[in-house]
Amino acid sequence: MRVKFKPGAIDYLKSLAFHTHVDDFALSKIKDINKPLVLEIGVGKGDYLLEMATNYPEHFFIGIELNASVLSVAAQKLADANLNNVLILTGDVKYLLPKLSALSLNYIILNHSDPWPKKRHEKRRLTYSTLVNEYYKLLEEGGTLIFKTDNDDFADYSYITLSSVPFKELIFIKDYKGDYDFDAKTEYEHKFLNKGVKIKMIIGKK
Repeated sequence: MRVKFKPGAIDYLKSLAFHTHVDDFALSKIKDINKPLVLEIGVGKGDYLLEMATNYPEHFFIGIELNASVLSVAAQKLADANLNNVLILTGDVKYLLPKLSALSLNYIILNHSDPWPKKRHEKRRLTYSTLVNEYYKLLEEGGTLIFKTDNDDFADYSYITLSSVPFKELIFIKDYKGDYDFDAKTEYEHKFLNKGVKIKMIIGKK
């Protein structure tokens, strides 16, 4: 996700009631939420999160993004929509997951994350085995993990790591047509589909 550094991004995010940094996050932020919880890892410019939170008001969405400049773009869209079922965080998801351990998540979403193709960077992949185990533990019984990518090698790798945990059902779709009932298109998907690039999708049901 290429976005130029925005000098005012951090201050803008700090001004928003629906944003916090992962270091400052506490469960008290969402303690009164009585809706199924959805975690999107890698919000990007926010088109997916905006559409999902708008279309599924019965769910509460937690979105995390490492890049504050990118997240500020998403935050502006969410603020303009005046949604009340979203919390966004700046920071690395590996520091968020332990803080969510007391929760049960309905969905975990990974959309077009960096494939980190070099072997020496394997531990940075969001479907590295250690993270996959944490995702599985956080899902409620009947919960779902959704993974999408345009990268064939990353899809194959992720299917292997996701197969290492005992999902009751693990579906690998190699040419996803956008017909899953709990989904929306990301900025990347619109671009890739216009170029004829196939989207790969993996669905894990606990």
